[in-house]
Amino acid sequence: MERDIYTPPGGPPQGPPLSPELFKTIGESAIRDLVKSFYEEIEKSNIRPMFPESIEESIVKSADFMVQVMGGPSYYTRKNGPPRMRARHFPFEIDEKARRTWLGCYRKALDNSEIPESEKTVIWDFLTGFSAWMVNKV
Repeated sequence: MERDIYTPPGGPPQGPPLSPELFKTIGESAIRDLVKSFYEEIEKSNIRPMFPESIEESIVKSADFMVQVMGGPSYYTRKNGPPRMRARHFPFEIDEKARRTWLGCYRKALDNSEIPESEKTVIWDFLTGFSAWMVNKV
């Protein structure tokens, strides 16, 4: 049975893409560490069932995506094609509660990272807009 896919008002996040300077400032290693820390939080969360039993592949894919959107090499696109993240997440029922849990996991990962505060703010703003667009269920 097909379900109705909710579309958030306002459409996809607006504004300029993240600056390549972000990648140059924090580096690939810090981005990959952030994503790994995020998944450590996911492991303890109530949205854990949305993820594969082994999340190692998810960690790599997510880190590749984050490296790319933060101005680094296009690893994600080279390996997986265009991101189209909203469509890729349609199989999962993502409501506002799940979004907030997901964001909370990233908040903890960011807070525990060595990334400079000004860059944390830029990343947080991106994650907030990005996650709002992923909501597909009311």
